[in-house]
Formats: sequence, structure tokens, C-alpha cells
Amino acid sequence: MAATTADRGHVSAARAVGAEAAEITGVILCGGRGHRMGDVEKPLQLLHGRPLVQHVRDSLTPQVGRVIISANRERARYAEFGHDVVPDASEGLGPLGGLGSAAAHVRTPWIFCCPGDAPLLDRTLVPRLMASVSAAHDGAVPHDGERAQHLFLLVRTHRCQTIAAQLAAGHRSVHAWLTTLRVHEVPMPELSASFCNVNTLDELARLHSRSDHATAERDRTATHSGAIRRTPDRPADTWPPRRPR
Repeated sequence: MAATTADRGHVSAARAVGAEAAEITGVILCGGRGHRMGDVEKPLQLLHGRPLVQHVRDSLTPQVGRVIISANRERARYAEFGHDVVPDASEGLGPLGGLGSAAAHVRTPWIFCCPGDAPLLDRTLVPRLMASVSAAHDGAVPHDGERAQHLFLLVRTHRCQTIAAQLAAGHRSVHAWLTTLRVHEVPMPELSASFCNVNTLDELARLHSRSDHATAERDRTATHSGAIRRTPDRPADTWPPRRPR
């Protein structure tokens, strides 16, 4: 049977994991103030016993060669994950300021950045974006069918040198900065749910409920069909995380 375009895309993405991950540094953006959640550190809020940022880190790590966490508060707690933690050179400049500060510590030709409060990050996203770019592109972002997801950005590291000028001119929007670059929008409507980020305690509660329901339904269906045998639940992951060896 001939491979479909989607099949070929996934094969290319799978190859990119091994061939190109070492050329990409992942930057997890955790510098927000969490105003809508009562000024708590959003990425450290728990989902199923693990901080949101740990869910992000666990999905991102296999897709990149190195991880940097961009954070201004609770840096000692973020450092427990075993990755470099880089604060903003100047606070209050939003995700663009965090990316610009982190980029100064990157030695790979590519950066992928994403929010630290997006626990459903897809484990194929980075290689799929990488497989989509050509020499004509400065970067790529996924399009979820309704809008481009600018904070899930793959970009050539040297292009981040232009961030300082954007900020100096008073332009703090990631979207505005990307309009100055050649960024490829990659259609990924099937991944739309994975771009969800958590802004309020109500949203976190709904994500708990949705995840619990999806897990229960998957287990019920698989058990009914005889596809799996039920096994005792493993112990829940706990905070703090173990450092990578």
C-alpha cells in the first residue's frame, strides 16, 4: 500500500528525532506572573501529582538535545529538574523577553520554545516542525486550524539576535516579532488540544477532570475488548523530580 502524505510526514518527523534533535535547544518559558491564578507560579501547579512544567519537560526532552528553563521566580525549584535556569535580563517583557534572554545561552543552530503551563505538549511536534522547514525559512509554528500557535515556535537561533531591537522599540509581542521573519505555518489541526495552556485554577480543574475521564474511557474500552490486562497502578510521580543521570 502506498504511503499517504501524512504517513510520509510522520516518518520524516521520526527520522528528525534522531538526526536533528541534537541541533535543537528547547526553551520552556516559565517567566509569567500568573495573575489570573492569584500570582502563583503557574508551571509549578500540580496535575496528577506532577508540576505542569514537568509534564512539558518530559514530553520535550526526547525531541531536543538540551533544555533550558526560562524563569524569574522559584529558580531553585526549577533547578531541581537538572536543567539550566535562565532569568530574564529585564523583567516585565513577556515571553519575547524570556526567549531573547535564554537565546543568549544557546549554542545550537535551532531553538524550540513553548510555555511551561502547556502540559499536553505533543511528543512529535518538534521533529514535525523541523521536517517542514527549508533553507528559505527562519522558523516554523503550528497552525491548529483556527490560529497559528506562536508560542510553540521553532526558530533559527541567530534570528533571536533581533529580539533586543524589537523590545527596545517597545514591541513585546511574539507575533509582531515573527512578522519580521520568514516563518512557515504548518497545518496541525489534529494537535489542537495539545496547545492548551492553563491560566486559571478552574482551567486546571477542568484539565484534571478531562484527563481522568479520557484515561478511564481508554481503560474501559481496552479492557472490554480484551486488548489489555489490567495491572496494579504504579506509584504516582512525585515532586521533586529526580535529576537526569
